[in-house]
Amino acid sequence: MSYQELARQVAQQLGRDNAIKQRIVQRNPWAFSAMDAQELGEASGRELAARELKELGIDQKDNDPVDLLDAHHAGRAYERSRGDRRTGLAIKPSVMEGSSANDAAESFIDRYINGSDK
Repeated sequence: MSYQELARQVAQQLGRDNAIKQRIVQRNPWAFSAMDAQELGEASGRELAARELKELGIDQKDNDPVDLLDAHHAGRAYERSRGDRRTGLAIKPSVMEGSSANDAAESFIDRYINGSDK
């Protein structure tokens, strides 16, 4: 294997890990509010997933934390999409009044980039 192929593989793996980290933070930005920007940047996707699972009270045992967290969130999304059986209305998650989960994630990230603790 040449150095060029090795560098390409490392870049792909880092890109995948970055995508995993972004997905985790977007789904639950407030779970990482105790972490500073450097700590958040240095943590791998698996570390963030394990941390969120621990906060949710889910024991990961020997399972992959990213897969387990994805399954947890998929189950929650499925349950929300089923709606309230009595009224037939979909149950909407209330992340923040008047904003979406993406807005919450962006404000969370902006807060740490700008160094604000508000």
